[in-house]
Amino acid sequence: MSTSAGTPPEPSDGRPPAAAAPRKDLRDSLWGRALILGLLLLFTLLVSKTCASNRDDISQQEAVDLAVAEASFTPCEREICRQVRFLNQGVPPVGYWGVVLSEKIDADGQPNRTESFLVNASTGDVEKQ
Repeated sequence: MSTSAGTPPEPSDGRPPAAAAPRKDLRDSLWGRALILGLLLLFTLLVSKTCASNRDDISQQEAVDLAVAEASFTPCEREICRQVRFLNQGVPPVGYWGVVLSEKIDADGQPNRTESFLVNASTGDVEKQ
């Protein structure tokens, strides 16, 4: 016996037919969780490689040499007279070498005359600070 709505007839005991078991969500299965974790790790790896692809063509020593060429004096040869730090500035980050040069060291061991420079680690452009 069929109905005019096109639905199957009810079983003979008068109960409606049993509903199909709901399908498990992908997040509920072990393989689904492993797949999601793998995709997340792959995405993280790709993002980290992309962010790290900013090459720094200028080495620390080259940055010091460029700064010495721009200085208004000749810095002393002691290590304390040539201080260098690597800095990231801006969004997206751009690498710079911060170079501080000193002309000479006083009796207390402190630099007496200094000049500061920012050397772009990719292009080699020098900015006096």
